[in-house]
Amino acid sequence: MIEFSYKARDAAGVSRIGTVQASSRSIAASQLRSRGMIVLGIDAVRQDSATRFQFDIGQWLKPRSIDVELSLQQLAMMLRGGMTLLSALKMTIEQSSRKSLANIWKMVVDDIQSGESFSAAIKKHPCFPEFVVQLVHVGERTGELPPVMERAVRTMRSRRKGVQEITSALIYPLMVILIAIGVTVYMVVYLIPRLEVYLQSLGKSMPAMTQNLINASIWLRDSYAIIIIIISAISVFSLLAYRSNGGRLWVDRYALRVPLIGRLFRLCETSTFARSLSIMLGSGITLIDGLGTVEKLLYNRFTARTVNIARDRIIQGGNFSDAIDSSHGFSPMLKKMVAVGQQSGDLRGVLQEVADFHEDQFRASIRRMNAIVTPALTIGVGAIVGYVYIAFFVALLAAGS
Repeated sequence: MIEFSYKARDAAGVSRIGTVQASSRSIAASQLRSRGMIVLGIDAVRQDSATRFQFDIGQWLKPRSIDVELSLQQLAMMLRGGMTLLSALKMTIEQSSRKSLANIWKMVVDDIQSGESFSAAIKKHPCFPEFVVQLVHVGERTGELPPVMERAVRTMRSRRKGVQEITSALIYPLMVILIAIGVTVYMVVYLIPRLEVYLQSLGKSMPAMTQNLINASIWLRDSYAIIIIIISAISVFSLLAYRSNGGRLWVDRYALRVPLIGRLFRLCETSTFARSLSIMLGSGITLIDGLGTVEKLLYNRFTARTVNIARDRIIQGGNFSDAIDSSHGFSPMLKKMVAVGQQSGDLRGVLQEVADFHEDQFRASIRRMNAIVTPALTIGVGAIVGYVYIAFFVALLAAGS
């Protein structure tokens, strides 16, 4: 970005002097004119070498999904307020939280000024999801770009919150498991060897409970290299398998059947599917095109494949409610509610209700899982530590008798 100083006169005829940042003199002048000013003069501000060569890490970082979401929300708000698309985009450039995103918006502006449509311009950049491009294209055709963009923002927000809630639900159990592993390693490496030396110095035979603990500690210390190699090999193999199409599909399919966690995944995917398709249909996108876009929104490959198969069946003349049926995929309610929506002629409204219901169930399931998992993990960690202390005191009592 280049900083320009300007002299201008506003709509009331008052002289204005200030600075504006833009990629070129013409864009800077356009920004001032979009504010209702008459430009009298504009010049680039000279910068010293330290300012010119200042390193900005933001231009190297990819835009986050939330950055794109906020930019689209600001853009929709400005368009609804009456600003033209180019003026709103130029304002979005100034307000972008990351330099890389600002650069992307600049390229979008350049493409639009060269004659391309807004949807075609953003389609070139992977940071904009496919469904956003689809909705923007529909908004351009219908002339209702602001409300369509607001729907796109709501879809992105709903999708992001679902992922955040699942992540938050899994973070605490993972932290407890890591703490349990850390406590176990500490006892095996530091505490139990010293306990062994002390008990052996007493010169008496140790109880079976204590001896088993010491034997397990000795085995772990002698075999730790082999254990690390095996764990590393399994981890690398699992990662490579998961990154393959067949491996990812297998993992995602059986992840939906895992107790507690599988239910969370099904509820989240069902809610995402229903809400996204409802927004697509409400924006004027056909069912076939909507299914093709929603398929790319789903994180689980198995449910995404289910949508793809359903789309092919509908193209071949099948019924939507029968086509979307999948064992251990979406919630069983989805098929029945889709059938109701088709019969009533209000598929979009029914899908919206399905999304609301499953979001409520999703949050309730997270609370229920935390209520079950938290005490179980606490008891597990306590059992490990308690076993060591009981074994130690049993040995002391045996030595003192």
